[in-house]
Amino acid sequence: RDELLALWDERLNWSGEGVNYKLTGEPIDILLSWQILPGSEETWRQVLLSMEDISARKQAERELINSENRLRGMFEDSPVSLWEEDYSQIKNYLDQLRSDGVNDLMDHMSKHPEEVESCIRMIRVLDVNRRTLELFGAASKQEFIGNLDKVFRGEMRAHFRRELTDLWNGRLSHETEGINYTLAGKPLYIHLHFSVFPGYENTLERVLVAIEDVTARHKAEEYLRYLGAHDEMTKLYNRAYFQEEMKRLGKGRQFPVSIIIADLDGLKDVNDKLGHQAGDNLIRRAAEVLQAGFRKEDVIARIGGDEFAVILPTTRTPAAEEAIKHLQELIDINNKYYNNPVLSISLGVSTSERGSDLQQIMRIADDNMYCNKRIRKGVQATKNQ
Repeated sequence: RDELLALWDERLNWSGEGVNYKLTGEPIDILLSWQILPGSEETWRQVLLSMEDISARKQAERELINSENRLRGMFEDSPVSLWEEDYSQIKNYLDQLRSDGVNDLMDHMSKHPEEVESCIRMIRVLDVNRRTLELFGAASKQEFIGNLDKVFRGEMRAHFRRELTDLWNGRLSHETEGINYTLAGKPLYIHLHFSVFPGYENTLERVLVAIEDVTARHKAEEYLRYLGAHDEMTKLYNRAYFQEEMKRLGKGRQFPVSIIIADLDGLKDVNDKLGHQAGDNLIRRAAEVLQAGFRKEDVIARIGGDEFAVILPTTRTPAAEEAIKHLQELIDINNKYYNNPVLSISLGVSTSERGSDLQQIMRIADDNMYCNKRIRKGVQATKNQ
């Protein structure tokens, strides 16, 4: 057909690829050329044809196409988010900094933090796979690439600075964890692997970025860290965290430090008469009152079954005693909302100046709490009489 069209157009020569067959039926890829010989232009009685076997080349081309299709399929169907990006503008920026005499990129970026944001805007995303669209909530590649400012923002700057530093130091692959955002604004905790394509080491025109969503793992790790520092029942800090804070503050500069020890009154009676669920609810009420009665910087912990402790940094005894007075007012208010059992807490305080042993201060506060408890029991016994 192509030959006939060439003749229709009154061409005197033609060349094209096609297929012939051996007598055995095996196909042969050929390059066919013909030329109408001089003197036969009107009649076409003499035409010279040449035929070249190009089977090997065509087979190589077919294998290349199949390979490309396989790679494209692997890219598109990968369970990991894959990005093909162009970092050539960033490469030019880094080269310009060197020519301007910059030797320490981290120092330069600490003085010019706005340039990190500028470098983020230099990233050109050439292609992404289907998993990327699913992960970031995009309906199409066009929508995703057109809204990269929603993805590249916020906490991304921290891990992108590390990426820039690696490129500055000649490392062409990089692995880190950080945060990106979906188009809807939801944070994604990601594990990112960055590598430069072979052949593009000098220009960074082609880089591959693989992103794995580790949000679930991050949340699990955060929860485990939370459990390691908090009491599950009350959500207050636990004894282990409290002791670590005692060590830290003992070496710090936030003196004077006041410590308040609080102990529930009558918890055993509540457990015996009303059951342990009622006792647990009373513990939670105590925790709510303590949380409401102190500052954000104060460390409130449950250090035993019915015992609590509060560290008040930069707080002298009068201020700590005022906090105890305020706490008692909150206890009275709490009891107005609960008929039974009554919430009652014995309290003791002690203050440490610089150089004092906080453990000793805590023991003094504990002694003061027990003194307060004895006084309260005596008052209660007098009332009962």
